[in-house]
Amino acid sequence: MAVKNTRQKRSRRKRRHAIKYKPVSFKLTVGQKKALESYCKTHNITPVRFMKALVNNHVERYRNTPPPPSYVTENQLKLFDSETG
Repeated sequence: MAVKNTRQKRSRRKRRHAIKYKPVSFKLTVGQKKALESYCKTHNITPVRFMKALVNNHVERYRNTPPPPSYVTENQLKLFDSETG
């Protein structure tokens, strides 16, 4: 009798790149803190998530992402350009 291998091969995925976080701290007045808590309670969101969303909206254009490559070549036909003349 042949012995069957009970171990099945599993597909291995690449490990995700670890995200590095940096701490940031700042001070709020009592009124600002109450307003933040009130806003977060009415919109059902945590203060940290709210602040991260604000920061992401304001710094999006300053990220170091290269522009997408242009797929237009010199030899490409100009079928849909408007003709002048």
